[in-house]
Amino acid sequence: MILLDTNYLVRFFTNDIKSQAQVAKKLIEKSKEIYLSTIVVAETVFILRNHYQIGKNSVCQKLVSLITQPNIKTQGFILFALQIYEDENISFYDSLLVAEATEKNASLKTFDQKLSKVYSKCLD
Repeated sequence: MILLDTNYLVRFFTNDIKSQAQVAKKLIEKSKEIYLSTIVVAETVFILRNHYQIGKNSVCQKLVSLITQPNIKTQGFILFALQIYEDENISFYDSLLVAEATEKNASLKTFDQKLSKVYSKCLD
C-alpha cells in the first residue's frame, strides 16, 4: 500500500508543476492500492480552494472521482463528508466531523448552531 502526501494530490489535480504532475498521475493510475488519510484529503480541499481558488463543487467532484477509483482507499465517511461540504454552507472540517459522527452513530455535541443544524439534517 502507498500513502500519499497532499502535494501528490495537488500536483495531480492542478498540473502546475508538470514533471511532478506526471509522476503523481502515473503513480495514482498504476498503483494497486493507495490510501488517502483524512488529513491529506482535508489539506487538499483547503489548498485547492484557498490557494488555487478552485470552486467548491469542482473540488468535490475531483476528489469524489479519485476516491471512487478501485485502487484508492480512505475512511468510509470521506465521501459523505464531500457530499455534505458540497451541499451545505459549512467548512470541510465541519463536514468531516458530521460525516464521522453519523458513520459512528455518535452524538455530536457543539455550540455551533449551523453545525448542529447540518448534523440534525443528516440524521433525518
